[in-house]
Amino acid sequence: MPDHARRSVPESLRSTHPLVAKRRRAARTVVGLAVVALLATTAAGCGDGGDGDSPDSGTAAPSSTTGGPSFSSSPATPTGTGTSSGSTPATTAPPSGGASAPDRCTADALTLRLGPADAGAGNIRFDLQIVNGGEATCELQGFPGVSLLRGDGSTIGVPATREGGQGAAVKLAPGESAHATLRTVNKGVKGSDCWPAPSLIKVFPPERKDALTLRSSTPVVCGDVFTVTALRAQ
Repeated sequence: MPDHARRSVPESLRSTHPLVAKRRRAARTVVGLAVVALLATTAAGCGDGGDGDSPDSGTAAPSSTTGGPSFSSSPATPTGTGTSSGSTPATTAPPSGGASAPDRCTADALTLRLGPADAGAGNIRFDLQIVNGGEATCELQGFPGVSLLRGDGSTIGVPATREGGQGAAVKLAPGESAHATLRTVNKGVKGSDCWPAPSLIKVFPPERKDALTLRSSTPVVCGDVFTVTALRAQ
């Protein structure tokens, strides 16, 4: 309404004047539309910021192809902590206060002895002794390897074959001996040939690659019979 028109309308009639009423209705309409738009915007914002419980949240819709529906192949990542099935199991601690087993005897701590011949029933036996010449207790178990040598170091015949069982472990304190029996037969019991008399006996302690040697002219093997037993305590 022009200013001169407003001034020409009395104050008491302005609220009921047609032009004034029309303007007020237009203003209310504009305000109402603005409120509706604001509410719609707010509702949309709340929907976008919802939590992950919605079944549509973060899930891609399956695509339609001629080969059938396609779904995401990425597995869900588990949360929390747990024990792996491939984890290393705990080991059992050894009992406290128990004495540890002695070490295997080494060749550098051992010496040899050979007892006299013991003949009987066509057999000749010799007591071979392996002595712990070291300062610590050690252990031997099994068969020694025994060969007879000439003076030039060449081997006479073949090494002794094993006779009897494996035997138990023998614990040797310093100065103690483990015993094995060497056996052959009397000349003529089995054939007529005997091997030459040896100059040396060569002995490998069980499970060792270092040999011991002892000067000896016995045993004289006859009938190609030459055996050795496992070590034992006396």
